[in-house]
Amino acid sequence: MPRSLPHTWALRATALLAVVGTTTACARTVDPSARSDRQAWKAMYQPTLDAVAAVAPGIKPDEFPDGHSGCHPSDFIGDSTDESEVIGSASISLDTLPSDKRSPTQLAREVATRMEAKGWKASRSGGVSAVDGEVSIRLEMPGSGTADVTADHQVPAQAPPFNRVSVALVTECLRNDDWHG
Repeated sequence: MPRSLPHTWALRATALLAVVGTTTACARTVDPSARSDRQAWKAMYQPTLDAVAAVAPGIKPDEFPDGHSGCHPSDFIGDSTDESEVIGSASISLDTLPSDKRSPTQLAREVATRMEAKGWKASRSGGVSAVDGEVSIRLEMPGSGTADVTADHQVPAQAPPFNRVSVALVTECLRNDDWHG
């Protein structure tokens, strides 16, 4: 039995309102007084770099800046973004000497402990997780972002085995200090 035209339009209007309501509820607006991306990086990056460097004095960590990208749609349809609010990311990695006998778990915990001394907090999920030989710990810096500390044992074909510890940093969606739009 065909539905009446007003009933069909009412269903469409209800569906549209549900989408608009969901989109509005899911869109997180950044408080203008909240930290900016530069403030978050200042709070997050150097303490993390120092924590990684401290587990193997004399070995310089590798730094991989990934940059930043817009994180909120600039129009209702959501098919484009501006850069007024950004999410930044980077990673820091260090390969220990083959003579270093600490386990990946010990290395990850040591980096995480040093980061916690600099203001990082254990994530709500807490604890160390291990998957396929890779150990991982998630930390949070409220108002700034998250860090995933990972460590694993590397066995190259032409060199002695060693452990690698890495930290992937990601900011929250924050105000972009460089935005002039």
